[in-house]
Amino acid sequence: MSSIPKFAPVPTLTRRDQVAETLRKAILAGQIPPGTQLIESRLANDMEVSRGLLREAIRELIESGLAHNRPYAGTFVTEVNSDVLRDVYEMRRVMERQAYARIWPLRDLGFRTELSRRFAQMIAAVESDDLGDEIRAEAHFHGLVYERCGNHLMPSFWQQMTQKIQLGFAICQIAHAPKVDFEQNHRKFLECALGDSLDEMLAELDIHLDRGLATIQFEADSTSHASLAVLK
Repeated sequence: MSSIPKFAPVPTLTRRDQVAETLRKAILAGQIPPGTQLIESRLANDMEVSRGLLREAIRELIESGLAHNRPYAGTFVTEVNSDVLRDVYEMRRVMERQAYARIWPLRDLGFRTELSRRFAQMIAAVESDDLGDEIRAEAHFHGLVYERCGNHLMPSFWQQMTQKIQLGFAICQIAHAPKVDFEQNHRKFLECALGDSLDEMLAELDIHLDRGLATIQFEADSTSHASLAVLK
């Protein structure tokens, strides 16, 4: 007989979770820029929730790294500068190369179909001109190899990294940075990921990461001071 007690069903999404998810999406879509102060009274009033509930939701953002407390000042959206992005991309390069090396002989029909499906979703999101959808779709596309490579720690590492990467891309969009040919570059990435040469895939991965880092690193530096607006 199991010693685990019988638990009552858990609601799929609490109101606190809904508030946290609303704020998370706004931050990652660039609607609340990095460095912005999260004024509890303003947000609680706008969202028609108690300050206590809002405070719990903001605590979730802090735990996930999207916000942080400044002593005697308040809570602010995490800023992403070039040093942070360089460190994130350095770790991403190591882990994503390892993930593709692990999954290379295991790329079955399911993996190939799902990667192609996520590619199509990503391009559709870009064409819809919805920044939030575009950023989430790109993270979803690149996250598949972390999910399927067989290392159970990889998905959680990807979640930690991708939030800072998404913040970087949000900064890039806020600053209206010139875009490279998004579809062409990602189609090349897809072709290599589904191709026959691991060496070619790893070379393309390096090019892809270098290009992405160079773009958002420049914008993160150029907008680091301009993004200190206070939400009032």
